[in-house]
Amino acid sequence: MGIFFTFTVWFSTDGGGRLPRLDRSPYFLAGRNGRKQTVERRPAMRESKIKVLLVGDYPPPTGGIAIHVQQLQRFLLNAGVRCKVLDIGEGGVPAPGVLAARTRVRYAFRLLQFAARGWQVHLHVPGDNPTSWWIVASAVATGRLFGRPALVTFHSGLVPRFLGQSPGRRRFARALLAHCSRVIAVSEEIGIALREADLPAPLIAVHPAFLGSQLQPGLPPKNFATVRASCRPLLAMADHPSSIYGRRDAFRALRLLARDLPGIGLATFGPGHRSEGVESDALAEGVRARVHDFGELDHSSTLGLISRCDAFLRPTSADGDSLSVREALSLGTRCVASDVSVRPPGTVLFRAADCQDLAEKIAHALKQPSPLVGTVAWSSRRLGLAGAGPVSETLQLGPH
Repeated sequence: MGIFFTFTVWFSTDGGGRLPRLDRSPYFLAGRNGRKQTVERRPAMRESKIKVLLVGDYPPPTGGIAIHVQQLQRFLLNAGVRCKVLDIGEGGVPAPGVLAARTRVRYAFRLLQFAARGWQVHLHVPGDNPTSWWIVASAVATGRLFGRPALVTFHSGLVPRFLGQSPGRRRFARALLAHCSRVIAVSEEIGIALREADLPAPLIAVHPAFLGSQLQPGLPPKNFATVRASCRPLLAMADHPSSIYGRRDAFRALRLLARDLPGIGLATFGPGHRSEGVESDALAEGVRARVHDFGELDHSSTLGLISRCDAFLRPTSADGDSLSVREALSLGTRCVASDVSVRPPGTVLFRAADCQDLAEKIAHALKQPSPLVGTVAWSSRRLGLAGAGPVSETLQLGPH
């Protein structure tokens, strides 16, 4: 592995030398004649011989990257594209078309194996830690070795902070990403950070990691009906042990709201088992009886829960482009989110880390009509697959 790592860093950066020619991306853009691709041209996609290897987390657990990779695989398979997933996350649960890579040796073997057979690598990483960038380096080096540049998507809202901490990190990012066919940022803030690393603007594309066609809500979790009947109104929030998710701010706002809304409650869910931190924080803020923690849920149950709540909260102190915010709005649920990043139309914004403002904005949102599904003006982003056949599908990436 030491040899592979050394080769990866050296070969992927090219010593930080000149930028390579910016080739047409195998994913983005339309057909060879520049024409927009339409659903009517779907049969041509069925004839495509393109093979896509998605590299990233895969459920469980059901984090934002994992859900997006799962949905993107389903979308591509439905469009007639051969697609497999190399799961580099924590789950490793068997699933059709998903290969686990729990060790660096297995990861390196699988990556080289698929690249050698002509598969297009599309990597999905947070981008806010050194491990992410080692994985990026390996994907870039493999793409250069086999003459098929990788696509890389960055998901974490902490990418700007990570790259901004030193000029060396920005130079390293530029040297790596210059050899990609496309670098995808899920938010404009991430895109700006990449441009500030001196990457050429045409190399960077900003697309929210949201596929509206793959939204498939199911039934809410067991015992939810009892909670729903006892809480008026009932809020929902995605929880996580990380402090950037704003759990304490949400609990403080809940306490403030309870003065005028004695029946208010909050349904939380998140990766792993029910967190002891949820109970201790709720006790500390005096809202233990109002917080109902459902732990980790499968994605369809999560959507079922959100769709039956009166409002969804996103009190994060940093964000990429929150998948759950777009899902909540698409399901017709009011959404109150921090102002740390650009949010979709229809989101009620509050000042990040200000629990008083959060409480006021929640109260305001609850007085407004619930968003109607389908009334938000959608913008389209086309995710093409140039190669053996023309692209025939339009990818709906939600309000932007």
